Amino acid sequence: MKTLLVPLGTAALCLPAIAMAQDGDPQRPYTGPVIDVHLHASGAEDNGPAPNGVCPGMAADLRYTGDRSWPAVVVDMMLNPACENPILGPATDEEVMEQTIAEMERRNVIGILSSSAEDFATWSAAAPGSFMRGHALNIDWEDAPPPAEIAEDYDAGEFAVLAEVTNQYGGILADDPSFAPYWAMAEERGIPVGIHIGNGPPGAHSFYPQFRIQSPLQLEEVLRAHPRLRVYVMHAGYPFADEMKALFYYFPQLMVDVGVLQLALTREEYHAFLQDLTEAGFTDRIMFGSDQMNWPGMIGEGIDAINDAPFLTHEQKKAILHDNATRFFAPELAAMRGGD
Repeated sequence: MKTLLVPLGTAALCLPAIAMAQDGDPQRPYTGPVIDVHLHASGAEDNGPAPNGVCPGMAADLRYTGDRSWPAVVVDMMLNPACENPILGPATDEEVMEQTIAEMERRNVIGILSSSAEDFATWSAAAPGSFMRGHALNIDWEDAPPPAEIAEDYDAGEFAVLAEVTNQYGGILADDPSFAPYWAMAEERGIPVGIHIGNGPPGAHSFYPQFRIQSPLQLEEVLRAHPRLRVYVMHAGYPFADEMKALFYYFPQLMVDVGVLQLALTREEYHAFLQDLTEAGFTDRIMFGSDQMNWPGMIGEGIDAINDAPFLTHEQKKAILHDNATRFFAPELAAMRGGD
């Protein structure tokens, strides 16, 4: 066995070359600023008793026998996560906020925070300049404020984005006539809308009896009727890759975020779905979202899932994690930064 002895001066000369090679690696990780377009000001017990944890790929291999209620099984899964490195949730609401902000600072993230006005004030005071507010339209569709009230709040500067829209959980799909006035109001005022499309949590009907799986194609007539509408599909419309590609092709203004896919899917399935969209040429339509709720580690897990994708170049990772959202939310980001 031979031993290579490299003179110290020669090794030192090699270091800049190694750094240059890394910088020139077309598939190197993206480490710059990140825009997370899908955050929540959740409480510690918004997803079951706290503290709890979740495992990436949680929707796979559930092995449900049906001898107990599904909600009880889900609670047990979160209180006793079966994986080696679960994403853990804090015990208190304050810790959720503090740990989320710490994770954002660690990963150089700003984002859109779906929240009440009161929660937004608290979170923004704790991390000035880190958030713009998303006004949620929640599951309780019958209690949703009328479009005129939402428009008044927008005009008063109460929020920047209408998100997350979760009318799907109440059985109201995107093209339901009852939702048409909201689309018209959003188009008229130029309000970006982030809407939940695709699946919900495993066994969603057990928690939300009116829940319906929603295809991205429910947006076709909406986009035809409102050509100036700024809308992004949350969760990238998973699992409807072909439907998303059809909408992307015909509606160049349409965007998606990839929130929760780093948690809900196995990494292999997530990457296969993402690769399908990117290989079709739609990398410029995909924005990063973590869907962080009460598990702050979802942010870093989501960023790592993008950086670990072997089919994405450095420029594509940068586009997904930062540039696409910068383009889509340009007016809102400028207002957030004081008009710069």
